Amino acid sequence: MGGQGEWEEVAEEPQEEYEETPEEAAPEEEVEYEEAEPSPPPWGPARSATRPDRSVLAMVSGLGFFVAVLLMIFGVWGVAGTSPAGAVTFTGLTVAGLGLATVIPYLWMLDDLRIRPRRIKKSHARFMSGPLIGILAIVLFGLFSLSGGNWLLAILAVVVIGITQASVTLFLYSMLWED
Repeated sequence: MGGQGEWEEVAEEPQEEYEETPEEAAPEEEVEYEEAEPSPPPWGPARSATRPDRSVLAMVSGLGFFVAVLLMIFGVWGVAGTSPAGAVTFTGLTVAGLGLATVIPYLWMLDDLRIRPRRIKKSHARFMSGPLIGILAIVLFGLFSLSGGNWLLAILAVVVIGITQASVTLFLYSMLWED
């Protein structure tokens, strides 16, 4: 062992110079690594998380309108005779609710639609939808009052209005939404 500041001399092995031969260099250059492709998950291919297919949304919207009309004709109109105010009054109030349920999503989504009337400014549309939501709430309260305790009639009227509003929203989203 060496003392302070001294290095111990160790016998070093002679370094051999390594020369590449063409046979040895070629395999290194030709080696390609193949990445394994991930196998598809057992539940199917991944769907786009951005936006669902517009044709499916349009189909569901059309189906919603069809169901709302069937519930209106066979449900509300058929059961509305039990209302103390009469079938015509109850059905008329339900139709007023359907009109509001159609206009509210249109005004609410007007900022984002490609097709919009020039008379209505973008900022005013959402403002106008606010009072219409309040009027729709009054219409729904009137439907509950006119149902005369017949919960089936009240629930049918609310379901018809709700399905109509959802269908209008899906229709606007699927057909008129800007990209």
